Amino acid sequence: MSVSLRPALEATIAKTELARVESPRGFDAIVVGAGASGGMAALQLTAAGLDVLVLDAGWRDGFLQAPLRTATAALVRNIADPRLQTILPPKLVDYGTRALKLMGRLHQPVQTRCFAWPLAPDSFVCDRDRPYRVEEGEFHWFRTEQLGGKMIVPGHGRQYYRMGPRDLHPGDSLSPAWPLDPGELTRWYQDVEHLLGVTGEAEHDIPPERQVRPNASEQDAIIRIRRRWPTVRPMIGRSAAPLDSLGLSAAGERLWVRQGAIASQVLVDEGGVATGVRFVDRASRSVREARAPLVFLCASALESTRILMASEPPAGSIGARSGALGRHLMDHVILSGEGVGGALPGEPVENTPGRCVYLPRLDLRDGAVDGATQTRGHGAQLYRWSIGQGRSWFLCNSFAEMLPSPENRVTLDRERRDAFGLPTLRIRCQHSPAELARGEDQGRVLRELGEVFGVKFTRLLAGPATPGTAIHECGTARMGEDPANSVLDPFNQCWDAKGLYVTDGASFPSQGAQNPTLTILALTARSGGAARA
Repeated sequence: MSVSLRPALEATIAKTELARVESPRGFDAIVVGAGASGGMAALQLTAAGLDVLVLDAGWRDGFLQAPLRTATAALVRNIADPRLQTILPPKLVDYGTRALKLMGRLHQPVQTRCFAWPLAPDSFVCDRDRPYRVEEGEFHWFRTEQLGGKMIVPGHGRQYYRMGPRDLHPGDSLSPAWPLDPGELTRWYQDVEHLLGVTGEAEHDIPPERQVRPNASEQDAIIRIRRRWPTVRPMIGRSAAPLDSLGLSAAGERLWVRQGAIASQVLVDEGGVATGVRFVDRASRSVREARAPLVFLCASALESTRILMASEPPAGSIGARSGALGRHLMDHVILSGEGVGGALPGEPVENTPGRCVYLPRLDLRDGAVDGATQTRGHGAQLYRWSIGQGRSWFLCNSFAEMLPSPENRVTLDRERRDAFGLPTLRIRCQHSPAELARGEDQGRVLRELGEVFGVKFTRLLAGPATPGTAIHECGTARMGEDPANSVLDPFNQCWDAKGLYVTDGASFPSQGAQNPTLTILALTARSGGAARA
């Protein structure tokens, strides 16, 4: 967060007392969640002159309330500092991190499996307080609860890619078309990219003032890749630092922020109109309500769907009549490899957050065949940085699309409650045979890239990681043209509840192979405009 904006947000949090939250005067809008989507919603709505309450579940227990967890988090953050790689052998750092993970698993058995957990362990939820159950297969649900959401966790990819015409209107009948006209998101993509300050190469919709050229190390990587696969077109990744949406919103004095507020239900009147949100307030240890005629659910895909399922106006759970609520869960098929390579041109090369070489459509690396460009493919993000003594660290993440299957779903588990008395989720998510086959090709790509760069791998996945590992979960409350088969209308408003919008990844009808964040932000900005109209 910008130093100049921090005082405004701190003052906003301080003024958001329960008396104001529950005041009969209410608010013009309530936003549930303070991550990328929630921050964008708050920014759009306050800029339009609306009084907005943000309810965020983030809460930090003090040392006296959680001594072991607090001490473990401090130790893990120190030993996971990337600067240690320049003075200690990578294996020693790895062994130290693993040892501390064993302690962390007492309270965070799922979250400790996330690659970013060692960098910010206290940003992630306590799994003992917020459990879930897997019905079939395996699913890693990585969750943060903090202002800024996952975007501010160190090590986050910070990648921003648009979805193209074939992503939004696929011609293979494997997923439904998005309820958007061709080019309809272009304006919103441009607006969000301008706010973020996205940088990248000139030929990818980046304005001149934000264009970057490959440095010596990146140019070396591009040359090597083109030499191996002449049809592949590497590019400098589209990246940006997290946008301080809440700080910008707070500067206008129309924002209120309540932390430690875990939303349980959206309140809807008999006419099917949203009227507010019921939530568990951790500070007062009580159930509270806040009122507004506009509600934006931006709590993350599965959390927003949990809230919809638990919201029970006279007709049942919001969105349940479509049969789509909870179904079509997706997360990118991810494989990754990392290890040690030789010296880099232009050393020392720093590990700059977000900076990478992006390799689109590596499934076509040996040359396209007839109709191949119409198929679902996979790409990769390549990172290299110096670690001293003529060595470099190599990291490559390969992402492929998971198709929206109705069998991959979440349901509300009313028999199992969390530490706050709220129903938890049951999750079913498995890779299809086609996705497993694509994962085999992703593995071949990683091995071939290791050969290209002379890497000695210290970790290389043999097959796709457990679903959820990509932390790009989408679907379960998709948008569409017909309330008979979708939860949301083309502007992300719930068919069953006027004034209720869901603009996070839950709304995606399909996923593409790109990082979903830019599209989530564009949809949120677009819905904010529609809600104000």
